[in-house]
Amino acid sequence: MNTLPIFRNILIFFWIFLGCQAPQTANKSSNRITAIGEAPIYQGDLALAKNKALKDAKLNAVRKLIGEQITQKSTVADGQSLGSRLYGKTDAFVKSYDIKGEEKWKLDTQEMIRLTVECEVAETKLSTEVDALLDEVGNPRLAVLVQGNLSGKSLPMGGSSNLIEAELIELLRKKGNKIVDSSQLSDLLKRNPNLAKLDISGIESGSPLLSMAAESGADVLLIGKVESKDQPPVVLPGGKKTDFLSAASTGPYRLIQLWGDGKIFGSGSLEGRGADLTQEVAREQSAKDWAKLVSDKAGRQIKDEWFRLTEQNTIILRFKGLPLEDAINFKNDLIEYTGVKNIQDRKTELNGSEWELQYPGKEALFSEELMYKKDSSFRYLGKKQMKIISSKRGVVELNFSEK
Repeated sequence: MNTLPIFRNILIFFWIFLGCQAPQTANKSSNRITAIGEAPIYQGDLALAKNKALKDAKLNAVRKLIGEQITQKSTVADGQSLGSRLYGKTDAFVKSYDIKGEEKWKLDTQEMIRLTVECEVAETKLSTEVDALLDEVGNPRLAVLVQGNLSGKSLPMGGSSNLIEAELIELLRKKGNKIVDSSQLSDLLKRNPNLAKLDISGIESGSPLLSMAAESGADVLLIGKVESKDQPPVVLPGGKKTDFLSAASTGPYRLIQLWGDGKIFGSGSLEGRGADLTQEVAREQSAKDWAKLVSDKAGRQIKDEWFRLTEQNTIILRFKGLPLEDAINFKNDLIEYTGVKNIQDRKTELNGSEWELQYPGKEALFSEELMYKKDSSFRYLGKKQMKIISSKRGVVELNFSEK
């Protein structure tokens, strides 16, 4: 039997197979994108401006892919804005680049440079970073506080003997939620013992309890109140009584955003059931059942709502040192060059301006983006330099001074 034709066919098959597979592997690991980069030319320093324009082009290339991947992998509508925290890693994502074109132009009276750059982006590496970002953004740090009362036995928030709070924390942690160390909250409550006695049904924005939870480093406060009541003995079908005693634990919970406008974005009131040969254990079992129901429902609410919340966060921006014309340009630049989606002007004055921004992230992320973008084509930069004075709890303060 002549095996040569069979051997030849096998070689042809492997040649075709390998030839088809190689390009696909290359496409999965990298992607070539042509992007435009711009920068102002200050004091005739063309080399510095060119470096900044190249950096801007790389950023624009990476931004496109980040936006596409985040939109595909999550429910956010604006993936580019949410991905802004990855922009500082642009150089790590761009494997190589080739400058295809260069030109000078003027923005008002400011001389500018524009580069056309073809960038090869390491798409697999970028995808890994996007996955890590979505896991972080979609999984906020939780502070958990529960007021308990098991048929007259008081369980204060943050107390070492609060088995309901401990059970809820453990259940949430097992589901993959990030929980603030309970010892941090306990220490803060010890310094402010009256906070543990607050009526949680009246908790609103500005409450010292919310400030304390934010101080612990949490993004969200899950706060609950549960009370158990003894129930009649368990009766089997047919009316036969058993030796099992029962209890029911009922109570509300709330999920409160600890940054931006302090929105309550999830709530509910649930009832847990428990039975045992002793009444004390029955009460504990009913409380643990309540904790399980809350962990299930609250966990779903956090996952369902958090991406939407991160797109609609409110940040208060306060700044000094910009006259009206420069402030108008600054406002337009924020909309054009950052993730800011909307600006409500509360007041604009040279001695103190205050704007309300809609931004897809916390104030720390907005501050990081401002620092990263401040060397782009912001129109105020020709005359002023910007300094971030503070950034905390939804408020960013800036100062502009003469160069």
